[in-house]
Amino acid sequence: MRLQPSTKLKKVLQDSKGIVVESDVRGRMQPLVEHLSSTMSRIHAVFETHVFVSLCRGYWDRMGQILDDTFASHMQQLLGNTVQEKELEPPRCIMEVRSILCKDGPDYQDNTFYY
Repeated sequence: MRLQPSTKLKKVLQDSKGIVVESDVRGRMQPLVEHLSSTMSRIHAVFETHVFVSLCRGYWDRMGQILDDTFASHMQQLLGNTVQEKELEPPRCIMEVRSILCKDGPDYQDNTFYY
């Protein structure tokens, strides 16, 4: 299955740079959400529960990493040397989600996650 540009997370984020209205961003994200839902439904039909859960958590984690990298990179581009390292870290709520996703308590900087 080949992804359309409208379902690529990085493409959606790049295209949404100037958009500040949440509904516009949600609209641009809709093809990605639909593709993800469809993929989850397919793997649910094929795999046992523990495999399904592991795959979903892996997708979730990877998409989160893409978002983290995109935000940090673009903030760094826009702010240059004025941005502090701690300001490029994901927000606390994102880190909390990561700790829930990862059974062994994540070390986010290590990028080692166990599902």
